[in-house]
Amino acid sequence: MDKHIQELQDQLRAEHKNVAKYTQHVLEALNKLTEEHRRIVSSDALAGVKPDGCEEHAFYKTINDVKFTLVNELRKTVDDFNHLGDKHHMRNYPDGVKE
Repeated sequence: MDKHIQELQDQLRAEHKNVAKYTQHVLEALNKLTEEHRRIVSSDALAGVKPDGCEEHAFYKTINDVKFTLVNELRKTVDDFNHLGDKHHMRNYPDGVKE
């Protein structure tokens, strides 16, 4: 996923690269949250508290869905930035990406 974000960041001009950097930071925060969750569940399991499989599945599925959505929105934002001024381009966001 980092490679994909880097590719998207390379497509942006210097003044817009902070959008990709922000997405990368959010994904890193989600990875830290996932790692912390994994450690808590592991320590609970060592203490005899059995993790609920459905809850674990829902947690990891939600985190992966959020990551996918973030990268997909970054892709659409990069597409809009790359087509600024192109009157024939169908914008992904009705309000555009201009400030």
